[in-house]
Amino acid sequence: MKFHRISFVSALIFSVLVSPVLAEGSWEEKEYGTIQGLQGMVQVGDTVFAGGNSGNIIQSQDDGETWEVFDQNATAYWQDMGAFGDTVWAIGEGATMRQSDDGGATWGNVTLSVTENLYDLDASDDYAYLVGSGGRIMAYQTAAKLWLSVTSPVTSALYRVQDIGDGTAWIVGTEGVLLSTTDGGQNWTNLGMVASNDLYGVWFTSATEGYVVGRSGIFRKTTDAGVSWADVSVSGVTNQHLYDIRGSGDELVVVGDKILIRSEDGGATWTVTDYTDENYTFRNAYVSDGGIWAVGTKDDIASVMVRYEEEVIEEEAEEEEEITEEEATEEEVEEEEVLTPVEAEPGTLIKSVCLGETDLNDPCRSVYYYATDGKRHAFPNEKVFFTWFDDFDSVVDVSSDFLSDIALGSNVTYHPGTRMVKFLSVPTVYAVVKGGELRSIASEEIATELYGDDWNQQIDDISDAFYGNYTFGEPIESAEDYVPDLAAEAVTTLDDNF
Repeated sequence: MKFHRISFVSALIFSVLVSPVLAEGSWEEKEYGTIQGLQGMVQVGDTVFAGGNSGNIIQSQDDGETWEVFDQNATAYWQDMGAFGDTVWAIGEGATMRQSDDGGATWGNVTLSVTENLYDLDASDDYAYLVGSGGRIMAYQTAAKLWLSVTSPVTSALYRVQDIGDGTAWIVGTEGVLLSTTDGGQNWTNLGMVASNDLYGVWFTSATEGYVVGRSGIFRKTTDAGVSWADVSVSGVTNQHLYDIRGSGDELVVVGDKILIRSEDGGATWTVTDYTDENYTFRNAYVSDGGIWAVGTKDDIASVMVRYEEEVIEEEAEEEEEITEEEATEEEVEEEEVLTPVEAEPGTLIKSVCLGETDLNDPCRSVYYYATDGKRHAFPNEKVFFTWFDDFDSVVDVSSDFLSDIALGSNVTYHPGTRMVKFLSVPTVYAVVKGGELRSIASEEIATELYGDDWNQQIDDISDAFYGNYTFGEPIESAEDYVPDLAAEAVTTLDDNF
């Protein structure tokens, strides 16, 4: 993919070392939402909304203690949510948008005059913006209540926008690009590359001081409105992808791949919470007077939601630990009634046994393939799963101890010869071969010969987070270079693919 840059601002490179401090509270898991993952969150009044994969919009009216699926559009994969007064939006792939004009009570589709994937939306009391692939920028016209496209100085993907609220806004995207506006989004200035890799998050705490985060642990700060940048070094942050940064007052939160980073003193010190063991990837942060949240996914199969909560006072903790003899007896009975899990042999679909009542999206429902290489391999999503299996009937429940003793291997990739794939930020279409190798298809004519006239209906999007799951082979220059049926027959079981 080629990218067009209007200008480049040389960045002054230096480093600031920040030591972590102990947190006074902790991140607490809340009820899971959709069956795959959550990408965005917004609060309107007393109601908190979250949206994500499979077109689900969920809501909570009790500070996130319980959630319900309130709106669903199975054809959409929501990337973010935003609000302007009582108007609430969900935006996603293929320029899809759902809108509620009554604070989330009812929802309807909105047709936009664009076709790009929409990645992020941010709004203040007077302005609202959204950004997406192909350099797409749209601004909300408050009087007409319409989204209108504005001229973008770039054609590459834009991943995150922050609306300051005084007509100033910031955008970051592919290859470290930074854009800004000071006139309500009518004109945008390209400040060039302010980092060496893709940027996924931006947050300015004032007119001059701000942060950007991105791929491979990029975490940088400016104190002169983006002219020069310093690397922010936090113990525990190495090369994890960082997907978002949000704040309110002195509260700042950075979310990423298996990591949460929080500051309660305006960035002077940072606290790191590691989620490597849980394998959680957080996509979006939300900070407001109503709470500090992070949402994401576990293996792109189960959704994840956590909220930062202050520690329970000692008296309350002691009270919670008290239990009567009658209650203890009841708990023992309940434990006896739980189905005893069995162990499994390699070559089996497995998941942890679920204890008691669990939501459909509880981590115990995450399915793995226990391969003959002695490792368990996660399915990134249902689309990948159903290229290998027709249903979940053969899944075996195993104990959590048995599951944790099996090393986690590489993610399962698409079954060769079944579907074509592409990454969200790259237009290239690939065919899949044995071992998760991708071969780019050179033209639409070749794709038609290989998969028929409806070839463009046989393409699945892959999240950029799973780019590393695949390798890349020689391009397919003619229909003779690749035969889908032969590619499929080359892998008879999943074990052949590892």
